[in-house]
Amino acid sequence: MLERVAVLYNPLSDASIQLSREVVDWLTARGINATRGVSQEFRDQPQLVADCDLMIALGGDGTVLRAARLCFPHNIPVLPVALGHLSFMAEIGPDEIYSGCEQIMNGGGWFDERALVRAQHWRNGQKLGQHTALNEVVISRSDLSRIVNVHVTIDDSPLTTYHADGVIVATATGSTAYALAAGGPIVDPRSQALVLVPIAAHLTNIPSMVLHEDAVVTMQLRSRHHALLAVDGRENIDLVEGDEVVVRRSPQVCTFVRLRPSNQFYTQLVARLRRS
Repeated sequence: MLERVAVLYNPLSDASIQLSREVVDWLTARGINATRGVSQEFRDQPQLVADCDLMIALGGDGTVLRAARLCFPHNIPVLPVALGHLSFMAEIGPDEIYSGCEQIMNGGGWFDERALVRAQHWRNGQKLGQHTALNEVVISRSDLSRIVNVHVTIDDSPLTTYHADGVIVATATGSTAYALAAGGPIVDPRSQALVLVPIAAHLTNIPSMVLHEDAVVTMQLRSRHHALLAVDGRENIDLVEGDEVVVRRSPQVCTFVRLRPSNQFYTQLVARLRRS
């Protein structure tokens, strides 16, 4: 049963703004307590989201990422509706949203639990922060004229020192995002495996790797020049030489509501790659 639904829209998209109004009106007419907003509003007023049964995300993958960040701390499922150019995470479009909602209201659909990664930022033995990502954790250069040296250890076993534009640790979901653009492999999103991808690496024969789901990846910055830590394309935290970022699978998951069989992933993937 759906009693409370939050609708997240992209304030830079006229189509998303208009559709969010129409969806809220449609839900309200059916006795469902529905509210709409942008991610900043929901972050500022977490009570609007905390006890919702569902969040509908209207936009591209960026909007879905913002929805995920709002929802996974509360175990709230997300229904992504594709409105953006890149919509790897969504399976339905705006023309299917009302039939999809009716299907959910009637007990249909299934829950697609996606793995998350947790990154801890350490400096001189002190933990400076902890962050959770649906797509990826990235160490990258902050100066366009400099590469970064990132020493990578997996499960306490040294792998290599990448001299590169950056290094990505991605989830299976994130394998079709930045990691794919950097030349990494596509991993079935139902997998809990991690993906390690160097970005434009120099003088290394260590390719992208698919890692065990319980692998612990430690990335140590060995460059005198500053670098950045980005989590799902956000934060942009300054790193200095010697800083370590320790990445492992999070005990939390992000749940999507799906209305089509799970074997649709490969067919949809090919169609999306052709459009991109």
